[in-house]
Amino acid sequence: MLAGAFAPVEFFGQAAPAAAPAAVVSATAAAVPVPELAGSDKVGPVILRDETVAQVLDLMQRWTGKSILRPQALPASLYTLSLPASVTRDEALLAIETLLNLNGIAVIQQGDKFLKVIPNLVAKGESPALIADSTLKMPPSGRIASKIFTLKHANAQEFATQIVGILNTTLAAPPVFFGRNNALLITDSITNLQKIENLMLQLDKPQLDVIATKAYILKSAMATDIVTKLTTMLRTPQAASGAAPFRLSTGTTFLADERTNRVLLLGSADQHDFFDKLIETLDQKSNPNTKTDVIFLRHADAKAVADVVTSLVTGQNTATTRTNGAAKTTTLNRTPAPAAAPGAPSGPQNGADEFSSMVTVIPDIRSNSVVVSGTTDDLRLLHDLIDKVDIVLPQVRVEVVIAEVTLTDNDQNGISALGLSVTAGKLTGVNGTVAGGTVGANVNGTGIATLAPNGSLTGAIGLSTTDRLNNYRVLSVPSVTTTHNKEATIFVGESDPVITGTTTSTVTAGTSTSTVTMRDIGINLKILPLIGKDGAVQMQVSQSVEDIIRTTVVDGNDQPIIGRRTMDSYVSAMSGEIIVMGGLQRTTKKKVTTRLGPIPIIGDFLGSTTDVEVRQELVIFMRPYVLNASAVDNLDALSRIDASSVGPDVRKFIDRAPGKPLPVEGKPAAPAAK
Repeated sequence: MLAGAFAPVEFFGQAAPAAAPAAVVSATAAAVPVPELAGSDKVGPVILRDETVAQVLDLMQRWTGKSILRPQALPASLYTLSLPASVTRDEALLAIETLLNLNGIAVIQQGDKFLKVIPNLVAKGESPALIADSTLKMPPSGRIASKIFTLKHANAQEFATQIVGILNTTLAAPPVFFGRNNALLITDSITNLQKIENLMLQLDKPQLDVIATKAYILKSAMATDIVTKLTTMLRTPQAASGAAPFRLSTGTTFLADERTNRVLLLGSADQHDFFDKLIETLDQKSNPNTKTDVIFLRHADAKAVADVVTSLVTGQNTATTRTNGAAKTTTLNRTPAPAAAPGAPSGPQNGADEFSSMVTVIPDIRSNSVVVSGTTDDLRLLHDLIDKVDIVLPQVRVEVVIAEVTLTDNDQNGISALGLSVTAGKLTGVNGTVAGGTVGANVNGTGIATLAPNGSLTGAIGLSTTDRLNNYRVLSVPSVTTTHNKEATIFVGESDPVITGTTTSTVTAGTSTSTVTMRDIGINLKILPLIGKDGAVQMQVSQSVEDIIRTTVVDGNDQPIIGRRTMDSYVSAMSGEIIVMGGLQRTTKKKVTTRLGPIPIIGDFLGSTTDVEVRQELVIFMRPYVLNASAVDNLDALSRIDASSVGPDVRKFIDRAPGKPLPVEGKPAAPAAK
């Protein structure tokens, strides 16, 4: 082994210096280079048997003539190497350097006189040599070096991503990307750098030499639709079956030219035959996917119907997409379904009641119709749905009696003061007599009057429409008709002027202008009915009572102080039942004069006057009648007409037969046409 160690050597392209006397470092004799030994001179055979790293480094120092710089601690390994007699000095040094690298030690050149020996783990951070020329001219080795690779055609960042897997996990540092120059700085062993350089030479080439362009002029289809179908079929992975997309030649691209309605194909000419047949198959005439129709409504409101249908379609499509989104996005890529059993439907089918994503619903207010657009199945579903929505809503007539009851100290409320029997908010009987009699009531065996099933509401509850009788008075007897879930409003009162603002003139002193607004003061009743199929009526009732308590002077003007009483109720009754609502009480002060003697004027003048508090309560009776489009619905209205002063005149018009001319004053009516 030592026989060839005393000849001059060359390492890293540097000539070995002349022999020098040995130097002592740390009590160890420094290796003396062998003079006159060229890199091509034979130094073999070389045989190492379980030598230490210090002995191997000593041999390298003798052959190179350079001083070895090393840390105190290096990986402790024993080295074994056998080289033939024909090996040259450069080959022997390369073998020793590679052997050190395999044992976790890297050799880095430091100038012309030194070699630095460090562990591999820190070698990549010790500024290894930067190779400017090609690494393919260098002998393969494990020596660490850095090189800048500049790519001309390929994307350097994508290239770096692809080669990460072949880098040495111990020696290599992550590639550094220089976007401005499209270059990569890679640090690794000489062997790996050579591999990367060979790979780059193969991949960094222009692709234009294999690309051919072809334009397809479409006759029936739209270019954008064809490109979308091609992308779906050839680019999108078939998620349902787990298959990969079709393999196309490198650089294949298909684009839509909307201006000329053409499909432009860029790719290998070998694919032209495939695309010729495919695009010809897709470019066919077909019936329109969607149709438009106008649905005229008979009863419902067009805008309300359109809003309901649109909300339903949107919600259904959203739910379907959320629960089965993958299947919807790969409809065109489904694999053929297995053969269906005899009698069973073939292939996957959408639900019979599912709308497509092409449904459009627009209301036409002018004609009260709904304009719909969609597939044939969509139109069928829309017609069925709108027919079910476009129905006559049930109607109800609500008869109302509004009475004001004056309470005594013994009366708890207006209902007890009137002697009424109320159960669960419904009037079930009249106790004793009311207003001097029980009009419209029948006395049963218990002595409690039960209500008559028909007739006027005032008669049924034993109240008269006379202005004032005893302790109560009937304020109003209105009747209102409305439909299911449609609010009806009843107002009983008057509109009074109320000053809402005063402006003083800055030009004329003492001149002011008032702003007056008319304010409705009285009883306001709102009824929102919900009508059931069995004749039950649920009503949301809002009561509001406003009255003038007293007046006050504002800016020299008398202004009313308005008291307000409100109540919201939710009641339920069958058709024909009477509902009683009370509780809106008020207390007012009034003067009572006691007459002295029988003479009216003198007795009143000489009598005494006292202030008393009067409690009054508003009691409201309501009787809903569900209308069923029969003659019974008009009985109450006809009875009201007959009781009025114009009843006979009105009857002349409403009782005449169809086609019979109107009667003329002083002439007999002509006979009806046969």
